[in-house]
Amino acid sequence: MTNAERKLAARWQDVVNFLLGLWFFISPWVLGFGDTKLLATNAWVFGIIIMGLALGAILAYRKWEEWLEAAIGVWVFVSPWVLGAASNPRVLASSIIVGALLVILALWSAQIDHGQGRLISKS
Repeated sequence: MTNAERKLAARWQDVVNFLLGLWFFISPWVLGFGDTKLLATNAWVFGIIIMGLALGAILAYRKWEEWLEAAIGVWVFVSPWVLGAASNPRVLASSIIVGALLVILALWSAQIDHGQGRLISKS
């Protein structure tokens, strides 16, 4: 196993977060809300930010990136209500799933010893 493969295996959460960011970015077109300027812009901007943070965490891990991804996950989760899209079931489901997974995976990744790919011991 190469060094790059070991990094990806130890940081699989960040790879999944990158894919979640990609999904969030393309979701306005796939789910058909690209004509709703505020919702689409939110998805495009935060999709790019999520992908950038995840890529940064894969290449040069910094714990603060995980905490920022978790905070963005909370925003993604609540954004349909804040932006008035909670009545659209596709937007709502996508945001809830992506937001929840971002928070879970970012917090999980923040608890891993990235040199070894295992959870950090509390003792």
